[in-house]
Amino acid sequence: MKRFAILCALVLATAACEKPTPEACEKALRNMQTLLGTENMETTTAQLQGEVRRCRGGSTKKSVECAIHATTLAELEKCDFEKTSTHPVGSAGSAGSAGSAAAPGSAAPSGGSAK
Repeated sequence: MKRFAILCALVLATAACEKPTPEACEKALRNMQTLLGTENMETTTAQLQGEVRRCRGGSTKKSVECAIHATTLAELEKCDFEKTSTHPVGSAGSAGSAGSAAAPGSAAPSGGSAK
C-alpha cells in the first residue's frame, strides 16, 4: 500500500511538472497577440486569465517556450501552442465573448412571420 501511494505521488508530480507556469502562458499569449497583430485589441483581464487557464491545461512547457520565442507566424504554428484554441486572445470567438448575432448562413429566424 505504501508503494502504491509513493507511485501515485510520483505520477502526479511528473504530470504537474509538464504544465507551464501562468507567467509563461501569459508571455506566450502576448507574443501570439503581437505576431497576429491583435495586441492593440481590447482584452479584459478575465479574458486573458481564461486563456492562461486554457494554455496551462492544453499546452506543454516546451510548446509555451517555443511560442514565447517565436518571431514569425510560421514559427508560432510549428510550436503546437494552444492546440485547443482556434481564436487569438481578444478575438470575437475567444472565451468571454457573448455575441448574440446569428452566424451568416445560419438558420436563425429572419423576423418575418411564417404563414
